[in-house]
Amino acid sequence: MTRTTTAMVKMLQKTVTANNCRLLLAFALGLTACWLVILRADAHAAYESSTPAFAEQLSQSPDRITIRFSQELFRREGANTMELALIQSSDLLAEYEIGPVEIDNDDRKVMSAKVPVELPPGGYGVRWTTLSAEDGDEHSGWLTFYVQWEPRPWQIEQDRHIAQELLIPYPGDEPDPPEAADAPTPATPAVARAADDPNPALGVGPLVWLALGVVAALTVVGALGFHLGRRGTGA
Repeated sequence: MTRTTTAMVKMLQKTVTANNCRLLLAFALGLTACWLVILRADAHAAYESSTPAFAEQLSQSPDRITIRFSQELFRREGANTMELALIQSSDLLAEYEIGPVEIDNDDRKVMSAKVPVELPPGGYGVRWTTLSAEDGDEHSGWLTFYVQWEPRPWQIEQDRHIAQELLIPYPGDEPDPPEAADAPTPATPAVARAADDPNPALGVGPLVWLALGVVAALTVVGALGFHLGRRGTGA
């Protein structure tokens, strides 16, 4: 192999090494951005359930509205609210006064408000806002219910849209439970273990530390690759 050919091969090796370092660093930055987006999407007190249930048809007016969220709520005046309105059309609301919002002392994921008046037949919407005590993020949304009222097609369409925003199934759209098999299922042997937490939950904190660990590892790998690439270039 001639000297010219050898020099060309070495130059090509240096170029490939430098390109690999750039690709590695770009990959690390992209993965970091993905982690931040995932963490941000989960950072709020989201709707989980309510009484009345979403789009529930009631035979009588409720005396209280209760909503459960995915995170504990921060107690600050005006931060967590509920507003009740009779939905007369897709763009017309008639508001009803309800009692002050109360956050449950035993379970701060739950807030409720009294309904002091008898609601006439119709479809109702509850607009809520929350302030998470876990990450400080604000969130808002709607839930609907009906009092002695069969929802109209436009109300059903509206409820389906709201259900998609809340990431919950529309009532009646849940998949049918699997049919029981003819043959009995063998019993699973019991294993002694410590009592489980009745409300296990993975907070945002562990995810943040996991993301930081991944970012730190990729940064070290990228820096090492860049250093080796420079050494190869200077050789």
